[in-house]
Amino acid sequence: MIQTIFTVLMVAQFLVNAFHDWVDIPGWTHGRQVRSAIGPSKVLIGTLVNGIFPGLAAVYAVYYWHRPTPVFVLNYWVIYCAVGVMGAISSWWIPYFRGTDEKTKELYSKMYAGTRQVLLPHGDNPRPNLMHLYLHAMGLISLVLAIVLRFRTV
Repeated sequence: MIQTIFTVLMVAQFLVNAFHDWVDIPGWTHGRQVRSAIGPSKVLIGTLVNGIFPGLAAVYAVYYWHRPTPVFVLNYWVIYCAVGVMGAISSWWIPYFRGTDEKTKELYSKMYAGTRQVLLPHGDNPRPNLMHLYLHAMGLISLVLAIVLRFRTV
């Protein structure tokens, strides 16, 4: 059951991480705003970079679903998930709690204006919108499951 949930999370994370800056879902993700703020070529580069590691994790998860999983794959999942959680912390949670420079505040404001916010404002610091909160929750749950899968097979 854990491996099934983990596999679903890996595939969902790959799809959402790779493509959320390309779609417009009012209130959730405004890809047009992101592309306008940073440019389509940077979004494309970001998509490619952000798609490689979650894509590999998802491919491994699907391939090794209901099969014996090699230790290097289990290690990859733990490392990938830990790096993802650290990325969320550095991109969203540190700026939310500690603040960031004006340029970053302005950029986040342009990219995520009009998206659903559930966190209370913390000064004028950027807040992760609801879609990013779901992504962060998926990432944290995936990390816990990756650790469980890794050490369950020791």
